[in-house]
Amino acid sequence: MPNGQPIRLPHRQHMRAELAEAVAVAWRELGRAGCWLTADQRLHVAACARAAWQCAGCDAQLASLSPYAAHVDHTPSDSLPGHWVRLVHCVVRDSGRITRRLRDEVVSAGMSEDEYVEITSVAVLTRTVDAFTTGIGAGELPMPEPVAGAPAYTPNTAATPGPGFVATTAPEHAQPDFADFYANDSHFYIRRALTLVQGETRRFWRLANALYLEDPRVEELDGVSRSITRAQIEFLATRASAMLGCYY
Repeated sequence: MPNGQPIRLPHRQHMRAELAEAVAVAWRELGRAGCWLTADQRLHVAACARAAWQCAGCDAQLASLSPYAAHVDHTPSDSLPGHWVRLVHCVVRDSGRITRRLRDEVVSAGMSEDEYVEITSVAVLTRTVDAFTTGIGAGELPMPEPVAGAPAYTPNTAATPGPGFVATTAPEHAQPDFADFYANDSHFYIRRALTLVQGETRRFWRLANALYLEDPRVEELDGVSRSITRAQIEFLATRASAMLGCYY
């Protein structure tokens, strides 16, 4: 594979081809420059996301009534500033209690909104792939090698404030090169979350669509290849969401 090592995905022969490819591509692209982060920065964020599970500060924060009830020291990173570590650890370990205050504090510390979105996406992608590969008995994949290249550093002039803590691209403001993202009326707020950084949005949803459904409006799996029914998919998704405290 040019410009990077191939991703050897254990148990690939037992997966749908598009799912195996989506996981491999998502993991490989962690080692490529993003829209605002270098390849090395993306890999450091991914490593930080993994390290969050051994962070005593995260344990103390989770035990507190509020994430702001007491000062906690997150396990530091040799490669990332402290406010980056804090965001990554909160995304991985305490995402259900993230408020605008966290966004404001890390931005005040020097993080741009664009970096906030890309860091969040890389942390979530890392956690998602790790959960998937561990769940199928393959364990965590080795980190990909960084690929030479610079971030695009291209501001999204179509983004406007809200509806959440960062700017997003509303369907009515999407430029022609991004309008397809909202095809089939797929303009749910959950899909808008990362659209300030559109390249990262596409990275995230390439994996999410393969793990779930590209168009969740389908009542049954018309034209969609799955080994279980739509009802079984939703049962598993609902149960997992309840266990993880994931509500939206």
